[in-house]
Amino acid sequence: MALQSSLASFVDGKTAGKRDVYIEVAATAEVLRICDAQGDVLVEWPLKRLRRMQDGSRTVLYLDGDPDEARLYPFNLHDETVLAALTPDLDKRRPIGPLVRKVIGWSVAAAAALAVMLFVIIPSLSDQLATVIPTEREERIGKVVSSQIERAMVWQDDSAGESWQCSSAAGDAALAQMVTRVLGPLDVPYTLNVQVVDHPLINAFALPGGQVILFRGLLEAAQSADEVAGVLAHELGHVINRDPMRLTLRAAGSAGLLSLMLGDATGGLIIAGAADQVMNASHTRKAEAQADEFALKLLDEAEISPLAFARFFETLKEDSPDMTGALEWLSSHPSLSLRAQNARDNVQQGKTYRPVLNAQAWRDLQAICG
Repeated sequence: MALQSSLASFVDGKTAGKRDVYIEVAATAEVLRICDAQGDVLVEWPLKRLRRMQDGSRTVLYLDGDPDEARLYPFNLHDETVLAALTPDLDKRRPIGPLVRKVIGWSVAAAAALAVMLFVIIPSLSDQLATVIPTEREERIGKVVSSQIERAMVWQDDSAGESWQCSSAAGDAALAQMVTRVLGPLDVPYTLNVQVVDHPLINAFALPGGQVILFRGLLEAAQSADEVAGVLAHELGHVINRDPMRLTLRAAGSAGLLSLMLGDATGGLIIAGAADQVMNASHTRKAEAQADEFALKLLDEAEISPLAFARFFETLKEDSPDMTGALEWLSSHPSLSLRAQNARDNVQQGKTYRPVLNAQAWRDLQAICG
């Protein structure tokens, strides 16, 4: 079987555009000749290196390993049949070459470097920076994060007004009474700002610079003021340990790195990422355990029973059961069962505990959002 003077279109890879050529191969030859209109040989391709691929509905022939990446487009489908008979390796694909292996290697290395940055270097730097940032600057950072969170939460809640902060004369007085009682003689390096916001979420979190946010949903879900006092004491533990600043720096660093990769020149991703992390209070399990211990210490010194703190954890567990087995270690918080048991273990038999608020003050605090 032989192929002689069959018309094709040729791109040599060196010059722009296609040109009409003739291709031929003798029955005993080992090369495919590509000739111009005058019959002069332009190039010879060894048949053993000839390969075929599809470009849409058209068949393309190329030379394996050709640095110019020349392409040949036969006009006659019969030519492909002849060439396939002459070239058993026409549809053979090259194994992954050194360049492809390098690209894969570089990609894996880049992913590993990114993971190290996100999960090792940035958290470590954040922990160190959080301890040296001046409190005045931390307070300014906290206000920026707070405003970002407020915009996000008010936008999601159609029933919210222009401001989500709750205030009433009686409610403010009850809240101040609770803060004073829980805080006791503790020296806080910030101007402490505890506020209730009008949102049904059962949540509370601390922000950089001494800000603590309690949600209306938390006040509605709590069975007593002592339960809220336990949550407040826990958040004050984060404040004293500067956990919100660590979390903000960590989130901003991670978002900043992703921002560089995604081209977010405005920095919106950085602020939004930091606000989201702080609002969801994704502290480490160690930080959460330390905040619990700090809270139990404050409650003990204020003569507030830790039993209410335990009951609040048990209430949360009813709505959000603990993860079990290996999944428990994926959670940023220790299990609610263990936290509740730890609080119960801190109840001192024979000690006199006093409620943090009287019944009227508790009603005033619950009604602070109107």
